[in-house]
Amino acid sequence: MSSEAASRIVVAEGLSEAALERLQNAGEVVHLRVCDEDALCTAVAEADALVVRTYSRVTARVIAEAKKSGRLKVIARAGVGVDNIDLLAAREAGIPVVHTPAACTDAVAELVVGLIVVLHRRIAYLDGQVRQGRFADLRTGGLRPELQHQTLGVIGMGRIGQAVGRRMNPGMGMRVIYYDIREIGYLPFVAEAQASAEEVYRQADVVTLHVPLTKRTRNMIDEAALAHFKKGACLINTSRGPVVDANALAAALHEGRLDGAAIDVFNPEPPPPDHPLLHAPNAVLTPHVGSRSREGLAAMNDVVDDVIAVLQGKAPQYQAQPEPDA
Repeated sequence: MSSEAASRIVVAEGLSEAALERLQNAGEVVHLRVCDEDALCTAVAEADALVVRTYSRVTARVIAEAKKSGRLKVIARAGVGVDNIDLLAAREAGIPVVHTPAACTDAVAELVVGLIVVLHRRIAYLDGQVRQGRFADLRTGGLRPELQHQTLGVIGMGRIGQAVGRRMNPGMGMRVIYYDIREIGYLPFVAEAQASAEEVYRQADVVTLHVPLTKRTRNMIDEAALAHFKKGACLINTSRGPVVDANALAAALHEGRLDGAAIDVFNPEPPPPDHPLLHAPNAVLTPHVGSRSREGLAAMNDVVDDVIAVLQGKAPQYQAQPEPDA
């Protein structure tokens, strides 16, 4: 064991064996069986590092408990989004938060491409109908336009948004338009920036969301936003469940204002039996698997390298910062 053997590293959710072995070489690894707020508050009082994934919430209360002992040196999120960590409280406490923003870019982009094709060609619907004995009538009816004649609207042209754009513009020939609150600059494919998200909604045949969960983006797709959507458009959400008002989206699907929706993330997770999207027509639902490729999970586990770096007094590669309005 290294000179960092005295470090106590609390792992609140599962990591790979390879990642755990690296942590064990840096200190004592403690696994939590329960990851609620009370358990985290107790654990951080005697921890030098805390590693979480999707469902552990590192609240201001948890960080306040860590601040009392002054021992916690780093909080790590094995994943892209850090909305389950109070970044403002962590910054005020002087505790860096590290994550893996580039880990699952290709995995999520691949899922988005697949969902676009599934929705556009109605693959899930047709599969069910063929199994019920319908074949000839469906084969001769309902012709669909090709994607190369359609417009893709990207909300959030970050790593994943760009990976989707690369696949759909040169690859599928779709026109790509986008909106982002930041200046994006050069893109390695043809994409047209729009002045507002509403302008994207008005033009796009498919809208795909790639935004973090903040005060600005929570419920950004609500009844008012959906009123701007082009009739017959499709929506894809692989970002965070609370970005979409599920009741408003379900209503738009029931009323036929949208042609379909593909949803990989929910609020809450897992969705309860009465979740409105479980009963909405033309909705393709997946169980938050956008990042779950072999390579994506391995890269998310690499957050342990930044944990070890901080414990050794080095600068981390990926330190998360609060959004301006978070």
